[in-house]
Amino acid sequence: KEDGPLYSLGFDPLDGSSIIDANFSVGSIFGIWPGKGLLGRTGREQVASVVSLYGPRTTLIIALPSKSRDGDGQSDITFEVTLVKDRSHWEVSRPEVILKPAKKVFAPGNLRATNDNAKYDALVKHWISDRYTLRYSGGMVPDVYHMFAKSGGVFSNVSSEKAKAKLRLLYEVAAMGLLVECAGGVTTHEFEDKSVLDFAVDDLDRRMGVCFGSKDEVQKYKDFMFSK
Repeated sequence: KEDGPLYSLGFDPLDGSSIIDANFSVGSIFGIWPGKGLLGRTGREQVASVVSLYGPRTTLIIALPSKSRDGDGQSDITFEVTLVKDRSHWEVSRPEVILKPAKKVFAPGNLRATNDNAKYDALVKHWISDRYTLRYSGGMVPDVYHMFAKSGGVFSNVSSEKAKAKLRLLYEVAAMGLLVECAGGVTTHEFEDKSVLDFAVDDLDRRMGVCFGSKDEVQKYKDFMFSK
């Protein structure tokens, strides 16, 4: 409605453009902020975020933080809907999406950074030696969505001097970060012990390295990456 509340949308319409030619699953990411304008806003201010996955099924996971709904003391809501009935109707396929504290599944993005980032190299070698299961496609949406489907895991995308950060705060990081945290997971900046939801969008193209996932798995990331 013309006299209704205003919202601003930051979105990536096609996450996974580098893998779509191979017929891999790809997706879209949407973050929704109240009011007009996005510069200076943090991911914490979002009223909702959505990730869609286009594969054998078309699905959405929707996050609604408690502050976006009336009343105090409510829990965050994260749920999944699936397109059914000849793709004409949406059906709730999972009324609750939860990330458990620990799960030995890892998706290590930007692996070339291990060549000149010794801490990231040590972390990846730890995941391998500790017999974690690798689930990595090259697309953030399918890789993080796998964590939602399996109720846990860890996704990292770390940069180095020669392998720069790729993920954009406004279009990818903030919205996915809200989904992860509303599902009970944890997020952090690659080099700073701070939730990705607490960084302000000071540039529409601001990029950063991140780690998303189960609480204990992200803590393990911090133990390796933030050690002196």
